[in-house]
Amino acid sequence: MPPLFRVLPYGIDTAEVTMMMRELLHLVGVGINWILEPAANSNRTGNHMGLQPHTFKDNISYLVDDIKEITGVDVHPTFNRKGAEVLFITPSADVFAEPGIYTAMGYLLLFEHIGLDYTFSTYASEGGNFGLFTSNEMMKKLNAKMYAEAKRLGVKWILGGECGHMWRVLHQYMDTMNGPADFLEVPKSPITGTVFENAKSTKMVHISEFTADLIKHGKLKLDPKRNAHRVPTFHDSCNPARAMGLMDEPRYILDHVVPKWHEMNENTIREKTFCCGSGTGLNTGEIMELRMRAGLPRANAVQDVNQRFGVNALATVCAIDRATLTTLMEYWLPNTSDDPSQTTDVPVIGLSELVGNALVMDGELENREQGLRFEELVTTETEG
Repeated sequence: MPPLFRVLPYGIDTAEVTMMMRELLHLVGVGINWILEPAANSNRTGNHMGLQPHTFKDNISYLVDDIKEITGVDVHPTFNRKGAEVLFITPSADVFAEPGIYTAMGYLLLFEHIGLDYTFSTYASEGGNFGLFTSNEMMKKLNAKMYAEAKRLGVKWILGGECGHMWRVLHQYMDTMNGPADFLEVPKSPITGTVFENAKSTKMVHISEFTADLIKHGKLKLDPKRNAHRVPTFHDSCNPARAMGLMDEPRYILDHVVPKWHEMNENTIREKTFCCGSGTGLNTGEIMELRMRAGLPRANAVQDVNQRFGVNALATVCAIDRATLTTLMEYWLPNTSDDPSQTTDVPVIGLSELVGNALVMDGELENREQGLRFEELVTTETEG
Protein backbone atom coordinates (compact mmCIF):
# COMPACT_ATOMS: atom_id res chain seq x y z
CA MET A 1 0.00 0.00 0.00
CA PRO A 2 1.50 3.41 -0.95
CA PRO A 3 2.77 5.47 2.01
CA LEU A 4 0.23 8.23 1.27
CA PHE A 5 -2.60 5.91 2.29
CA ARG A 6 -0.89 4.80 5.50
CA VAL A 7 0.48 7.99 7.01
CA LEU A 8 -1.09 11.39 6.37
CA PRO A 9 0.93 13.99 8.26
CA TYR A 10 -0.53 16.83 6.19
CA GLY A 11 -4.16 15.88 6.74
CA ILE A 12 -4.72 15.03 3.07
CA ASP A 13 -8.21 13.62 2.48
CA THR A 14 -7.35 10.72 0.19
CA ALA A 15 -11.03 9.97 -0.36
CA GLU A 16 -11.58 13.45 -1.84
CA VAL A 17 -8.47 13.07 -3.99
CA THR A 18 -9.70 9.71 -5.24
CA MET A 19 -13.14 11.15 -6.04
CA MET A 20 -11.58 13.91 -8.15
CA MET A 21 -9.34 11.46 -9.98
CA ARG A 22 -12.27 9.17 -10.68
CA GLU A 23 -14.39 12.02 -12.03
CA LEU A 24 -11.59 12.94 -14.43
CA LEU A 25 -11.34 9.33 -15.60
CA HIS A 26 -15.09 9.19 -16.19
CA LEU A 27 -14.88 12.32 -18.32
CA VAL A 28 -12.52 10.49 -20.68
CA GLY A 29 -14.64 7.35 -20.73
CA VAL A 30 -12.76 5.19 -18.23
CA GLY A 31 -14.93 3.74 -15.49
CA ILE A 32 -16.12 0.65 -13.63
CA ASN A 33 -19.46 -0.86 -14.60
CA TRP A 34 -20.21 -1.67 -10.96
CA ILE A 35 -20.29 2.10 -10.38
CA LEU A 36 -21.66 3.41 -13.66
CA GLU A 37 -24.62 1.04 -13.98
CA PRO A 38 -25.90 1.61 -10.41
CA ALA A 39 -25.57 5.38 -10.92
CA ALA A 40 -27.51 5.15 -14.18
CA ASN A 41 -30.17 2.94 -12.58
CA SER A 42 -30.54 5.35 -9.66
CA ASN A 43 -31.00 8.23 -12.07
CA ARG A 44 -33.52 6.29 -14.16
CA THR A 45 -35.59 4.38 -11.59
CA GLY A 46 -34.66 5.91 -8.21
CA ASN A 47 -32.59 2.94 -6.97
CA HIS A 48 -29.33 1.27 -7.94
CA MET A 49 -30.90 -2.14 -8.52
CA GLY A 50 -33.04 -0.70 -11.33
CA LEU A 51 -36.24 -1.82 -9.58
CA GLN A 52 -39.43 -0.37 -10.98
CA PRO A 53 -41.88 1.09 -8.42
CA HIS A 54 -44.18 -1.94 -8.44
CA THR A 55 -41.20 -4.30 -8.00
CA PHE A 56 -39.87 -2.30 -5.06
CA LYS A 57 -43.30 -2.48 -3.42
CA ASP A 58 -43.66 -6.20 -4.17
CA ASN A 59 -40.29 -7.01 -2.64
CA ILE A 60 -41.27 -5.35 0.62
CA SER A 61 -44.58 -7.23 0.50
CA TYR A 62 -42.60 -10.50 0.42
CA LEU A 63 -40.75 -9.39 3.55
CA VAL A 64 -44.08 -8.58 5.20
CA ASP A 65 -45.20 -12.16 4.48
CA ASP A 66 -42.01 -13.58 5.97
CA ILE A 67 -42.43 -11.46 9.09
CA LYS A 68 -45.96 -12.79 9.49
CA GLU A 69 -44.74 -16.38 9.20
CA ILE A 70 -41.87 -15.89 11.65
CA THR A 71 -43.54 -13.72 14.29
CA GLY A 72 -47.27 -13.95 13.67
CA VAL A 73 -47.38 -10.15 13.42
CA ASP A 74 -48.84 -8.11 10.57
CA VAL A 75 -46.77 -5.05 9.71
CA HIS A 76 -48.20 -2.23 7.63
CA PRO A 77 -45.74 -0.30 5.46
CA THR A 78 -47.15 2.38 3.15
CA PHE A 79 -45.85 3.71 -0.14
CA ASN A 80 -45.95 7.22 -1.62
CA ARG A 81 -48.45 8.26 1.06
CA LYS A 82 -48.90 11.99 1.26
CA GLY A 83 -49.13 13.51 4.71
CA ALA A 84 -47.08 10.88 6.55
CA GLU A 85 -44.90 12.35 9.29
CA VAL A 86 -41.70 10.59 8.23
CA LEU A 87 -40.23 9.57 4.88
CA PHE A 88 -38.05 6.49 5.32
CA ILE A 89 -35.25 5.94 2.81
CA THR A 90 -32.87 2.98 2.89
CA PRO A 91 -30.48 1.30 0.44
CA SER A 92 -32.43 -0.67 -2.16
CA ALA A 93 -30.26 -3.72 -1.44
CA ASP A 94 -32.09 -3.91 1.89
CA VAL A 95 -35.27 -4.92 0.08
CA PHE A 96 -33.67 -7.06 -2.60
CA ALA A 97 -30.73 -9.18 -1.46
CA GLU A 98 -29.37 -11.12 1.49
CA PRO A 99 -28.32 -10.25 4.11
CA GLY A 100 -29.86 -6.78 3.71
CA ILE A 101 -33.42 -8.10 3.59
CA TYR A 102 -33.14 -9.22 7.21
CA THR A 103 -32.10 -5.71 8.18
CA ALA A 104 -35.18 -4.37 6.37
CA MET A 105 -37.37 -6.80 8.28
CA GLY A 106 -35.92 -5.32 11.45
CA TYR A 107 -36.91 -1.83 10.29
CA LEU A 108 -40.47 -2.96 9.57
CA LEU A 109 -40.85 -4.59 12.98
CA LEU A 110 -39.44 -1.56 14.76
CA PHE A 111 -41.78 0.87 13.04
CA GLU A 112 -44.79 -1.37 13.73
CA HIS A 113 -43.73 -1.75 17.37
CA ILE A 114 -43.74 2.01 18.00
CA GLY A 115 -46.60 2.90 15.64
CA LEU A 116 -44.47 5.23 13.53
CA ASP A 117 -46.35 7.28 10.94
CA TYR A 118 -44.03 6.72 7.99
CA THR A 119 -44.00 5.99 4.30
CA PHE A 120 -41.60 4.65 1.68
CA SER A 121 -41.15 6.37 -1.66
CA THR A 122 -40.94 4.13 -4.71
CA TYR A 123 -39.26 6.98 -6.60
CA ALA A 124 -36.60 7.95 -4.06
CA SER A 125 -36.07 4.29 -3.21
CA GLU A 126 -32.28 4.36 -2.84
CA GLY A 127 -30.39 5.65 0.16
CA GLY A 128 -26.97 4.86 -1.29
CA ASN A 129 -25.56 7.56 -3.53
CA PHE A 130 -23.44 6.12 -6.33
CA GLY A 131 -22.81 9.63 -7.55
CA LEU A 132 -20.24 9.82 -4.74
CA PHE A 133 -18.17 7.41 -6.84
CA THR A 134 -18.66 9.20 -10.17
CA SER A 135 -18.96 12.98 -10.05
CA ASN A 136 -20.15 15.85 -7.88
CA GLU A 137 -22.93 16.64 -10.33
CA MET A 138 -24.27 13.08 -10.29
CA MET A 139 -24.01 13.00 -6.50
CA LYS A 140 -26.03 16.20 -6.27
CA LYS A 141 -28.64 14.98 -8.77
CA LEU A 142 -29.23 11.66 -7.04
CA ASN A 143 -29.31 13.24 -3.59
CA ALA A 144 -31.91 15.77 -4.75
CA LYS A 145 -34.44 12.96 -5.20
CA MET A 146 -34.72 12.67 -1.41
CA TYR A 147 -35.71 16.28 -0.88
CA ALA A 148 -37.94 16.28 -3.96
CA GLU A 149 -39.94 13.32 -2.67
CA ALA A 150 -40.07 14.69 0.86
CA LYS A 151 -41.54 17.90 -0.51
CA ARG A 152 -43.98 16.11 -2.83
CA LEU A 153 -45.26 13.86 -0.07
CA GLY A 154 -45.47 16.64 2.51
CA VAL A 155 -43.59 14.80 5.26
CA LYS A 156 -42.06 16.57 8.27
CA TRP A 157 -38.60 14.96 8.19
CA ILE A 158 -36.58 12.06 6.78
CA LEU A 159 -35.34 8.92 8.50
CA GLY A 160 -32.51 7.00 6.86
CA GLY A 161 -31.49 3.34 7.01
CA GLU A 162 -28.15 1.60 7.40
CA CYS A 163 -25.79 2.71 4.63
CA GLY A 164 -22.23 4.01 4.56
CA HIS A 165 -21.75 6.24 1.54
CA MET A 166 -25.36 7.39 1.86
CA TRP A 167 -24.45 8.99 5.17
CA ARG A 168 -21.20 10.57 4.05
CA VAL A 169 -23.17 12.41 1.36
CA LEU A 170 -25.90 13.37 3.81
CA HIS A 171 -23.56 14.49 6.56
CA GLN A 172 -20.97 16.35 4.52
CA TYR A 173 -22.57 17.45 1.26
CA MET A 174 -26.38 17.34 1.29
CA ASP A 175 -27.15 20.75 2.76
CA THR A 176 -24.54 22.46 0.60
CA MET A 177 -25.65 20.75 -2.60
CA ASN A 178 -29.43 20.76 -2.25
CA GLY A 179 -30.31 22.66 0.90
CA PRO A 180 -31.49 24.38 2.86
CA ALA A 181 -34.56 22.16 3.23
CA ASP A 182 -36.66 24.86 4.88
CA PHE A 183 -39.88 23.11 3.89
CA LEU A 184 -39.03 20.34 6.41
CA GLU A 185 -39.04 20.53 10.20
CA VAL A 186 -36.13 19.87 12.53
CA PRO A 187 -36.51 16.13 13.22
CA LYS A 188 -38.36 15.38 16.43
CA SER A 189 -39.12 11.86 17.55
CA PRO A 190 -42.90 11.46 17.81
CA ILE A 191 -42.32 8.72 20.37
CA THR A 192 -39.83 10.29 22.80
CA GLY A 193 -40.06 13.98 21.98
CA THR A 194 -36.30 14.17 21.39
CA VAL A 195 -35.29 16.94 18.99
CA PHE A 196 -32.33 15.86 16.87
CA GLU A 197 -30.45 19.14 16.80
CA ASN A 198 -27.58 17.50 14.91
CA ALA A 199 -29.99 17.09 11.99
CA LYS A 200 -31.18 20.71 12.13
CA SER A 201 -29.58 21.41 8.76
CA THR A 202 -30.27 18.29 6.69
CA LYS A 203 -33.56 17.30 8.41
CA MET A 204 -32.49 13.66 8.24
CA VAL A 205 -31.79 11.21 11.10
CA HIS A 206 -29.86 7.92 11.08
CA ILE A 207 -31.80 4.82 12.11
CA SER A 208 -29.19 4.04 14.79
CA GLU A 209 -29.61 7.49 16.37
CA PHE A 210 -33.38 7.04 16.27
CA THR A 211 -33.29 3.52 17.74
CA ALA A 212 -30.77 4.37 20.47
CA ASP A 213 -33.01 7.25 21.56
CA LEU A 214 -36.01 4.91 21.76
CA ILE A 215 -34.04 2.48 23.93
CA LYS A 216 -32.74 5.27 26.18
CA HIS A 217 -36.30 6.41 26.88
CA GLY A 218 -37.58 2.87 27.52
CA LYS A 219 -39.91 2.83 24.52
CA LEU A 220 -38.95 -0.62 23.23
CA LYS A 221 -39.85 -3.97 24.78
CA LEU A 222 -36.72 -6.01 24.18
CA ASP A 223 -35.65 -9.55 25.01
CA PRO A 224 -31.90 -9.78 24.34
CA LYS A 225 -31.96 -13.53 25.03
CA ARG A 226 -33.57 -13.99 21.62
CA ASN A 227 -30.16 -13.19 20.20
CA ALA A 228 -28.32 -15.57 22.53
CA HIS A 229 -27.29 -17.66 19.54
CA ARG A 230 -25.34 -14.61 18.30
CA VAL A 231 -22.13 -13.37 19.88
CA PRO A 232 -21.40 -10.32 17.71
CA THR A 233 -18.53 -7.96 17.25
CA PHE A 234 -19.02 -4.56 15.63
CA HIS A 235 -17.39 -3.20 12.49
CA ASP A 236 -17.19 0.59 12.31
CA SER A 237 -17.99 1.38 8.69
CA CYS A 238 -15.61 4.05 7.42
CA ASN A 239 -18.21 6.62 6.33
CA PRO A 240 -20.57 6.57 9.35
CA ALA A 241 -17.65 6.30 11.78
CA ARG A 242 -14.90 8.54 10.45
CA ALA A 243 -17.01 10.82 8.27
CA MET A 244 -19.87 11.50 10.68
CA GLY A 245 -18.79 10.21 14.10
CA LEU A 246 -21.52 7.58 14.50
CA MET A 247 -19.72 5.27 16.91
CA ASP A 248 -21.49 5.24 20.26
CA GLU A 249 -25.11 4.77 19.21
CA PRO A 250 -24.62 1.37 17.52
CA ARG A 251 -22.74 0.09 20.54
CA TYR A 252 -25.47 1.35 22.86
CA ILE A 253 -28.00 -0.60 20.82
CA LEU A 254 -25.87 -3.76 20.93
CA ASP A 255 -25.70 -3.46 24.72
CA HIS A 256 -29.48 -3.81 24.83
CA VAL A 257 -30.33 -6.34 22.10
CA VAL A 258 -27.80 -9.14 22.68
CA PRO A 259 -26.73 -10.87 25.91
CA LYS A 260 -23.06 -10.28 25.14
CA TRP A 261 -20.79 -8.96 22.42
CA HIS A 262 -17.09 -8.24 22.09
CA GLU A 263 -15.04 -5.40 20.66
CA MET A 264 -12.18 -6.10 18.29
CA ASN A 265 -8.70 -4.83 19.15
CA GLU A 266 -8.78 -1.15 20.09
CA ASN A 267 -6.41 -0.33 17.23
CA THR A 268 -8.93 -1.65 14.68
CA ILE A 269 -12.15 0.11 15.71
CA ARG A 270 -13.78 3.54 15.96
CA GLU A 271 -11.60 6.23 14.34
CA LYS A 272 -8.94 3.59 13.64
CA THR A 273 -11.34 1.23 11.91
CA PHE A 274 -10.13 -0.94 9.05
CA CYS A 275 -11.48 -0.83 5.51
CA CYS A 276 -13.86 -3.54 4.31
CA GLY A 277 -11.61 -3.83 1.24
CA SER A 278 -14.31 -3.44 -1.39
CA GLY A 279 -16.05 -0.12 -0.88
CA THR A 280 -16.13 2.91 -3.21
CA GLY A 281 -17.53 0.79 -6.02
CA LEU A 282 -14.85 -1.92 -5.94
CA ASN A 283 -17.29 -4.70 -5.09
CA THR A 284 -16.76 -6.53 -8.38
CA GLY A 285 -15.58 -10.04 -9.12
CA GLU A 286 -12.88 -9.03 -11.60
CA ILE A 287 -10.61 -7.83 -8.78
CA MET A 288 -11.43 -10.47 -6.17
CA GLU A 289 -7.80 -11.05 -5.19
CA LEU A 290 -7.28 -7.33 -4.57
CA ARG A 291 -10.47 -7.16 -2.53
CA MET A 292 -9.55 -10.10 -0.33
CA ARG A 293 -6.04 -8.77 0.25
CA ALA A 294 -7.35 -5.27 1.06
CA GLY A 295 -9.83 -6.70 3.56
CA LEU A 296 -7.33 -9.00 5.28
CA PRO A 297 -6.60 -6.61 8.21
CA ARG A 298 -10.31 -6.54 9.08
CA ALA A 299 -10.60 -10.31 8.65
CA ASN A 300 -7.62 -10.82 10.97
CA ALA A 301 -9.25 -8.66 13.66
CA VAL A 302 -12.48 -10.64 13.35
CA GLN A 303 -10.63 -13.95 13.48
CA ASP A 304 -8.92 -12.83 16.68
CA VAL A 305 -12.20 -12.29 18.57
CA ASN A 306 -13.68 -15.40 16.97
CA GLN A 307 -10.89 -17.50 18.43
CA ARG A 308 -10.67 -15.73 21.80
CA PHE A 309 -14.33 -15.09 22.60
CA GLY A 310 -16.36 -17.29 20.29
CA VAL A 311 -17.64 -14.35 18.24
CA ASN A 312 -19.93 -15.75 15.56
CA ALA A 313 -21.45 -12.63 13.97
CA LEU A 314 -20.12 -9.39 12.50
CA ALA A 315 -22.58 -6.53 12.99
CA THR A 316 -22.43 -3.35 10.93
CA VAL A 317 -24.57 -0.38 9.80
CA CYS A 318 -23.58 -0.30 6.13
CA ALA A 319 -25.25 -1.98 3.15
CA ILE A 320 -22.04 -2.25 1.13
CA ASP A 321 -20.28 -3.72 4.16
CA ARG A 322 -22.99 -6.34 4.49
CA ALA A 323 -22.24 -7.39 0.90
CA THR A 324 -18.45 -7.05 0.86
CA LEU A 325 -17.74 -8.36 4.36
CA THR A 326 -19.86 -11.43 3.67
CA THR A 327 -17.52 -12.40 0.84
CA LEU A 328 -14.52 -11.50 2.99
CA MET A 329 -15.69 -13.70 5.88
CA GLU A 330 -16.44 -16.59 3.52
CA TYR A 331 -12.89 -16.35 2.16
CA TRP A 332 -10.85 -15.81 5.33
CA LEU A 333 -13.17 -17.45 7.92
CA PRO A 334 -14.92 -20.24 6.01
CA ASN A 335 -17.48 -22.49 7.63
CA THR A 336 -15.95 -25.11 9.91
CA SER A 337 -19.21 -26.31 11.45
CA ASP A 338 -21.34 -29.30 10.48
CA ASP A 339 -24.10 -27.01 9.21
CA PRO A 340 -24.00 -27.10 5.38
CA SER A 341 -26.23 -24.02 5.16
CA GLN A 342 -23.47 -21.88 6.69
CA THR A 343 -20.79 -20.45 4.39
CA THR A 344 -18.72 -18.79 7.12
CA ASP A 345 -18.12 -19.05 10.83
CA VAL A 346 -18.91 -15.34 11.18
CA PRO A 347 -21.94 -14.22 9.14
CA VAL A 348 -22.47 -10.49 8.61
CA ILE A 349 -25.55 -8.94 10.21
CA GLY A 350 -27.22 -5.55 10.06
CA LEU A 351 -27.73 -3.98 13.46
CA SER A 352 -31.46 -3.55 12.85
CA GLU A 353 -31.78 -7.29 12.28
CA LEU A 354 -30.63 -7.86 15.85
CA VAL A 355 -33.13 -5.22 17.00
CA GLY A 356 -35.91 -7.00 15.12
CA ASN A 357 -35.05 -10.34 16.69
CA ALA A 358 -35.06 -8.84 20.18
CA LEU A 359 -38.35 -6.93 19.88
CA VAL A 360 -41.28 -8.40 21.79
CA MET A 361 -44.25 -7.51 19.59
CA ASP A 362 -47.90 -7.20 20.54
CA GLY A 363 -49.82 -10.15 19.13
CA GLU A 364 -46.72 -12.21 18.29
CA LEU A 365 -46.62 -16.00 18.36
CA GLU A 366 -46.77 -17.24 21.93
CA ASN A 367 -43.64 -19.35 21.57
CA ARG A 368 -41.71 -17.72 18.78
CA GLU A 369 -39.06 -20.16 17.63
CA GLN A 370 -37.41 -18.47 14.66
CA GLY A 371 -35.24 -15.44 14.00
CA LEU A 372 -35.53 -13.23 10.95
CA ARG A 373 -33.35 -15.62 8.95
CA PHE A 374 -35.71 -18.46 9.86
CA GLU A 375 -32.94 -19.73 12.15
CA GLU A 376 -33.79 -21.40 15.43
CA LEU A 377 -33.80 -18.97 18.34
CA VAL A 378 -31.65 -20.25 21.17
CA THR A 379 -32.62 -18.33 24.29
CA THR A 380 -29.68 -19.37 26.46
CA GLU A 381 -26.26 -17.80 26.09
CA THR A 382 -23.73 -19.66 23.98
CA GLU A 383 -20.41 -20.64 25.44
CA GLY A 384 -17.38 -18.59 24.35
